[in-house]
Amino acid sequence: MAWLSKAGGASDNVVTVTPVEGGWSVTSGLSDHPLMFISGAHAEAKARSLAQLIAAAGGDAQVIVHDRRNTLIGTVRYFAAEAVAADFSGSETSDPTAA
Repeated sequence: MAWLSKAGGASDNVVTVTPVEGGWSVTSGLSDHPLMFISGAHAEAKARSLAQLIAAAGGDAQVIVHDRRNTLIGTVRYFAAEAVAADFSGSETSDPTAA
């Protein structure tokens, strides 16, 4: 996953909520194009959801939220899940009688 910062890296995967003309924008490394919302609450909820998705995939994430004047009003960090999907390469046996 190219968008996912490597574990132990210095930077978080940043998800930002900012005001735009006519609504709110959510930007992240998951897409080259921002997500657009009419409601700031919906934009913030989506940003948190994306950050939780990044954390579940094994990356640290940070949500940065701005108000209508584009002033920073808060940040929330999500840390990588401890147990990410197991790597099964060579860990399973093909012999069903072996247990």
